[in-house]
Amino acid sequence: MSPRLTKLLAPLSSLRLTVALLALSMLLVFAGTWAQIDYDISTVQARYFHSFFTWIDLQLFMKRPAAGAAGFPGRLPLPGGYTLIILLLANLLAAHSVRFKFNRKRIGIILIHSGLIMLLVGEVFTSVFAREGQMTIDEGGSVNYAQEVRHAELAVIDPSPEDHDNVTVVPQSRLLQRSLIRDSKLPFDVHVDAFYANSQVLGPQQAAQQGVKDARATAGVGVGITAVERPKFPGTEAEAVDAPSAYVTLSRGEKSLGTYLVSLFIDGPQRVRVDGKDYLLQLRFKRDYKPYTIHLLKFSHDRYLGTDTPKNFASRIRLVDPPQNQDREALIWMNHPLRYGGETFYQQSFKPGDKTTVLQVVRNPGWLLPYVACGLGALGMLVHFGAHLINFILKTFAPAQAKVGTTRGKAQAQIRDPRSWLLPAGVTVACLIAVAAMFARASAPQRPYNLDAFGRIPVTYDGRTMPLDTLARNSLKIISGRERIDIDGGKQPAIRWLLDVMGTPAKAIEEKAFRIDHPELVDLLGLDPKRKLFSLNEVLASREKLQKQLELAKAVEPKRRDLFQRKIVELVDRVSLYGRLAELETLFLVPPLRDDEQWQTVGQAIDTARERKEPHPALKAFIALVQDYHGGRADEFNQGAAEYQDLLHQYRAAEMQKVDFEAFFNRFDPFTLCMALYVLVFILACGSWIAWARPLARTALCVLLVALVVHTFGLVSRIYISGRPPVTNLYSSAVFIAWGAVVLAAGLEALFRNGIGSAVAAIMGFCSLLIAQYLSADGDTMKQMQAVLDTNFWLATHVVVITLGYASTFLAGMIAVLYVLLGLFTSKLSADKGKGLARMTYGIICFAMLFSFVGTILGGIWADQSWGRFWGWDPKENGAVLIVLWNALILHARWSGLVRERGMMLLAIFGNVVTSWSWFGTNMLGIGLHSYGFMDSAFYALIGFVAVQLSLIAMGNIPLHFWRSFAPRTAEQLPGKLKAAPAV
Repeated sequence: MSPRLTKLLAPLSSLRLTVALLALSMLLVFAGTWAQIDYDISTVQARYFHSFFTWIDLQLFMKRPAAGAAGFPGRLPLPGGYTLIILLLANLLAAHSVRFKFNRKRIGIILIHSGLIMLLVGEVFTSVFAREGQMTIDEGGSVNYAQEVRHAELAVIDPSPEDHDNVTVVPQSRLLQRSLIRDSKLPFDVHVDAFYANSQVLGPQQAAQQGVKDARATAGVGVGITAVERPKFPGTEAEAVDAPSAYVTLSRGEKSLGTYLVSLFIDGPQRVRVDGKDYLLQLRFKRDYKPYTIHLLKFSHDRYLGTDTPKNFASRIRLVDPPQNQDREALIWMNHPLRYGGETFYQQSFKPGDKTTVLQVVRNPGWLLPYVACGLGALGMLVHFGAHLINFILKTFAPAQAKVGTTRGKAQAQIRDPRSWLLPAGVTVACLIAVAAMFARASAPQRPYNLDAFGRIPVTYDGRTMPLDTLARNSLKIISGRERIDIDGGKQPAIRWLLDVMGTPAKAIEEKAFRIDHPELVDLLGLDPKRKLFSLNEVLASREKLQKQLELAKAVEPKRRDLFQRKIVELVDRVSLYGRLAELETLFLVPPLRDDEQWQTVGQAIDTARERKEPHPALKAFIALVQDYHGGRADEFNQGAAEYQDLLHQYRAAEMQKVDFEAFFNRFDPFTLCMALYVLVFILACGSWIAWARPLARTALCVLLVALVVHTFGLVSRIYISGRPPVTNLYSSAVFIAWGAVVLAAGLEALFRNGIGSAVAAIMGFCSLLIAQYLSADGDTMKQMQAVLDTNFWLATHVVVITLGYASTFLAGMIAVLYVLLGLFTSKLSADKGKGLARMTYGIICFAMLFSFVGTILGGIWADQSWGRFWGWDPKENGAVLIVLWNALILHARWSGLVRERGMMLLAIFGNVVTSWSWFGTNMLGIGLHSYGFMDSAFYALIGFVAVQLSLIAMGNIPLHFWRSFAPRTAEQLPGKLKAAPAV
């Protein structure tokens, strides 16, 4: 390349330009995610991601203004998605042209950038050429067209030919113009009086109640009914589809044929008579007719036992394509699409009644591009970051090996020093004894009633077979926020409370189990404001007031309820849960003991026993247990529990093995034990910075390894119990993030031996498990998976990998937090230690970049297998890509020299903000296909966390001479060697 051309391309190839473009991309993605609260996804894509320029209204990030009130003022201009893609491509190509030379060391970078180029090109190609539609087919019926549910058309049909219909359509773009439509193909002129992109049709009585008097239709089936405009469904309504309506006036020459209401709410076409000939008029979704026909032979909708949660839904179809000599059957179900003729058919949803399927039909000529791009990018990152990791390890261990001879004497001296091995060994043995004691206590039966045996009785609840101990713990945690309760003057386990609910209901309703901490609700029910826990009798003493407030709250859309209304609904739900537990007839407590049996509720088993005139052995045994407890017969209860356990192990051995283990797992409670161990690790690691540096650091590492073993046992136990990979929901993600961060930090401690790795591991492990405990308050943490998530392959690949990306990004941020705190408030952050922390952070960011990128693209592939699109700009997808972009921004800012040691650390702290928003914030928005719902308390906790991180960043920007570690020192404060050093 000529020097002149190189000079021209130099600004375009700048890494600083890369950083700026990455920052702008993050701002665009963030704004496009928030915009989905108010706008549908197609509008958001067109305005932000598939545009060359856009404006970001600051009102997006504010609370919606009241009706008629002015919104928050201000707009920011921003390049649109297409512009940023073009600039990023230009930046990449210019950088490779100017700076990069092809050699062995550059192979990884070249592969990464080749994959990125292909991804960017693929996104543009897909946005321009991909087409999506839906086929709605009744069982036994057939369809030869797909509907584009985001676009409507007005169809004028001439049914006079015997073998076909002549159809002329008016597209939605013409209808939106609300003007006269005249065409030679139309038998009449159409004047669009009004067009509503989304609407509601009201009958006469509804219209009168709402004060609507605009019933315009003078002809057709719409006479007497009224269409009113409604806002288009935003991204918060992921499954909702806009239903357009229009008023059209038809005329033939000077003669008016009347005004018709055409709407998606009107089934079938309306008849219009013109010059003695009948035509049909219909507003419908835009149709794309196919050369083949799809017949629905059978639709299957499987639910988990006792729930409405879909376990699977599938369509057995017959595809008939005479021109291609195709006539075959195929099964389409979640995560298993059918590809035919350049199109892909996905099981999208179904209609009520389980007789109508909805198939998503996608034509994307570039569907292979993301797969190839992902492979190139992942391979490039493995090569590039793998080479850096190997070099890093070699450099780290090389000096140590070079000094083996010179340090042998020091090592022998340390071995002779009892503190170097006695303290680590003693503390480690003490921790192991504590773990063994917890293990033994978890296996010991309780007296006088053998609650352990009763707690190991299986029940199928919410579709999952679990021990009664799990049901008791989950239920009590929902009702009271804890797993133990005050009964008879002492703390009792949840299973004792459940036994009271089942066996002594008169006593149970007096036990203070219901937690009510909202002051207005406490006042409404006339309860003691000094208490937090109340009995069922106390709650129901004001049931009329509670019922009235419930009716008022139910009339408000869930997302618009205030805190008081949400607390009312929560309390009633908890009372309903209590009632469900107390009403034994509704619980699936009777297991199948024969091949021709299934799980039954107590009520079903009683009815079956009456028919067969023989009680079910399991039913008989369980009722006897409840009666013995009610009668206070402890010995008979214990003997009956043991006999029932023998019966269950005889007929349900495999199932009981898991049930018994889960009950033991509940009592052992490994994650709470881990939290205590992580606190001890943190104390020891901090102590090593004050005195006894090497012995305490070794002790901290040994205890950390004990905690990691217990943590791993808990993680593996959950995998065994659930039969799923380690991450399936928010709770399990917190447990796994804690484990991943501890593993990585322990590796750093093994490399650097400075106590930093142990301290950070303890902080990350404890805090993540604390978050997990909070998330477990919703009940069962091993709930059955929705049909779209019912795939162990993707749960074990995409979810695990991207969660490791979360964990490593948090770990880098936590090391950076420690860097700021040590430097600002202590004198421990020497230049060498600062460089060591920076090296640790840089290495972890590289690891985070690899796993967050690979995890994100694996998620795209899963989405392509499930929904027919690699990338749909769903909020959770956007959150994942923000982490990738931020890690990439940090690395490019460091490589370009835009930031150095301290700047990289401050950017890593902001990575905590980005990751926490991706992990929780996107769920709290209540938007899209991945949303877990809004949580008030978690929202405020998230805001508090973000505020703390921003405060740390602000503190980190304080000039270094104000940092205690770098503050000027007097001669008396300097070490002896530095006192005599000459001035420079």
